[in-house]
Formats: sequence, structure tokens, C-alpha cells
Amino acid sequence: MFDKRMSNGEKVFTVFNYCLLIAISLICLLPYVTLFAKSVSDETYVISGQVSLWPKGFQFDAYKALISAIDFRTAFRNSIIVTIVGTLVQVFFTACVGYAISRKQLPGHKLINIMYVFTMMFNGGLVPTYLIIKETGLMNNLLVLIIPGMVSVFNLILIRNYFESLPSSLEESARIDGAGNLTVLFRIILPLSKPLLATIAIFSAVSIWNSYMDPLMYLTKKNVLVLPLFLQNVISAATQNGTDNSEVLAHIASETFRATAIFISSLPILLVYPFLQKYFVTGLTLGAVKQ
Repeated sequence: MFDKRMSNGEKVFTVFNYCLLIAISLICLLPYVTLFAKSVSDETYVISGQVSLWPKGFQFDAYKALISAIDFRTAFRNSIIVTIVGTLVQVFFTACVGYAISRKQLPGHKLINIMYVFTMMFNGGLVPTYLIIKETGLMNNLLVLIIPGMVSVFNLILIRNYFESLPSSLEESARIDGAGNLTVLFRIILPLSKPLLATIAIFSAVSIWNSYMDPLMYLTKKNVLVLPLFLQNVISAATQNGTDNSEVLAHIASETFRATAIFISSLPILLVYPFLQKYFVTGLTLGAVKQ
């Protein structure tokens, strides 16, 4: 923790930083600790406001009711599929487009850059987008959460800046040996970009997992239900008549059930993020500065 060359003032400052960061981390964890405490507490204690950070009347009835819900299993499976496939597709196509527009020899690369950046400031509008989705047959299809987001402009800017900062001698050496564009991209550029690709993957996964407006507008059937819609149904009082599971119907209005649903829904991202956090910090720095 301490370097022998550090002065007493630097040591005090280091201790202060550690204490401050630990305190901030604990504050960030409070909502999840509270959710977990409510999810395993008796409903009587939760309603009376006696549960804060420690559960009372320890039980797992809400978890059993949630797991037995057909709608929850469908929504959880669909969200997992859409997040994994959507993240892979978005990272792949964003990397391909980023490599193409980072090459100055590409005819019209400046115009293509401007066209992509333009979409960050202006979009086609809600009604035209809805009509396009409807006419292309993507209504009530999970692909509607994947295809329109195949290229993320924000991630594209990060990866383009990083590709432009790589030494051109690497690509020139490969081309002298007879490598083509695909070989250069997949054997040289992408292996050097793992931290940045991991960063983009995190951004994409969190965005797709938490997406609410798109599923709300384009997914209306139960077989394509995703977790954000399921949570909205659980939290809303109007959903008491919108479930086919009688056991869930008995719990759906309870604070315990809602806390359980929210906690389980946020758990996958929380479990994945710590393993990619080191790549996230490095990758964001790499892609944020153009050399």
C-alpha cells in the first residue's frame, strides 16, 4: 500500500483516498443490500418499514414464486439471448466499420464519418422508425432489439480513434507479406484492441439489457417478453390481471416480490462487470484520446 519513498503527508493522503473510495463504494452498494434484505424478509416486516439493511423473518417465498412464474422465465431467457447475441453483433460490426472509416485511403471516409456522427444529433423520429420496423416485419421479433443497433456511433468513435492511433507500420508490414484487409483486421488490429473491445462490449451489454422503450413499442406478445417489460408489469398495479400464474398473482403486489424481481434482474450485469472492469478503464482511455 505504501511506498518507502512516500512522505508522511503522502501516506495520510493515500489513506484518506482509500477510506473515501471505500465509503463511496458502500454507498453505491446500499440499494442492492436493501433490495436483498427485503427480498428475503417476511412481508409483514417489509410493509411496516422494519427492514433496512438486515432481513427480518428470513424466507425465500418470493424467490420461489418468481422462479415459478412462466413470464419471468420467458423474459429472463429472452433478455439473456438478446444481450449475448446483440453484444456480439454490435461489437463485430462496430469494429468492422471503425476499421474501414479509420483508413484514410477509403474513398469518401470523411463523408461517411460525418453521416454516422450526424445520427447522434438527429434521428429519423419515433413515427418513421416505428413504420420502418413494422414494414420490415420486425414487430414482435427479438431481432428488433439487435438489428437497429448493429453499429453504435458512440462506440464507433472510440474504436475509430484507437485504430487511427495504431502505428501504420504494423499494417504496412502485413501487407508486404501479402495480407489483405480481413487478415490485417482480424489477425493484427483486433488482437491489439482487446481492452477497447471489452469496453464496447460492456457498453453494449448494459444498454441492451436495460433497454425499455424499444421493447415497449415493438414487443407486445408474451413469448417475446423481456426483463424490463416484466419488471414494469410487476411494479405496476395494473399487472395484477396480466399474469397466468396464480402463485405469482398472490405475491405480485407485495414489496418482497418486487424487490426480488429487481434484485435478480440486475444481478447478471453486476456479476459480469467485475471481470471486465480492468479492461473497461484501460479501453476507455485508449479510445478517448486521438494521437
